Amino acid sequence: MRNQATFCIKTIHRPHCCAALVRSIHEHYGENRPLIHVLDDGKLELRFSAVCPDEAAMVDRLIETEYDIGLSAGRNRLLDAGDTPIVIFADDDHLVTNQTRLPDLIATLNKHHDLDLLAALSNNEERPRMLRVDGRTLRIAFGSYRQRRSIRWCHYVGNCFVAYRDILQAIRWDESLKVEEHWDFFWRAKIAGMNVAVDLNHSFKHEHVDPTGYKRRRPEFLKAGLDKHGLEKVVWK
Repeated sequence: MRNQATFCIKTIHRPHCCAALVRSIHEHYGENRPLIHVLDDGKLELRFSAVCPDEAAMVDRLIETEYDIGLSAGRNRLLDAGDTPIVIFADDDHLVTNQTRLPDLIATLNKHHDLDLLAALSNNEERPRMLRVDGRTLRIAFGSYRQRRSIRWCHYVGNCFVAYRDILQAIRWDESLKVEEHWDFFWRAKIAGMNVAVDLNHSFKHEHVDPTGYKRRRPEFLKAGLDKHGLEKVVWK
């Protein structure tokens, strides 16, 4: 996978989680693993390289930036830092398991010409959703518009996915949104015509860990995202 895919990890203040994810990639794929790029924008004493130096040495590229550039900016920098045609994204508190099967997920993406981004489940969650605007409300409801075997074509997926780098670079994440960026990204992706799906036969393990001392300020960024699109609220049904 090294010539084909890069596993991109944005981390802040969860060094032990990031280390576990890196180890899981090595353990499951060995020499056939994807490249691993990590971007860390945490405080110096909580940096991945400082707390987990052994695992930091197991990545192919470590990018350390100024403090708290945000998830969107971090993902954009990871996109621009590599050159493999495919990128893999997962939050730093996910793990690769026997159920992830990255080579098969990538093969499915390459096989279907009507796929730009293919997600896996997070545990048994993050199932396919559809997006629609009802007045000034964005509705994000479970559903899909097409299915084939275990694949569900939809508009919105979770944080664990493989995708073509050039497609993501065309959409990009809005760097003014440090969080609440996910629905904004997929709403813009839908408008742009990006082909998104979930394969229900693949999953990552997820045990959420809150970053030490980090404040996400979700209401502030939710309002900014809503204002940007002329919306009043997001409803998850």
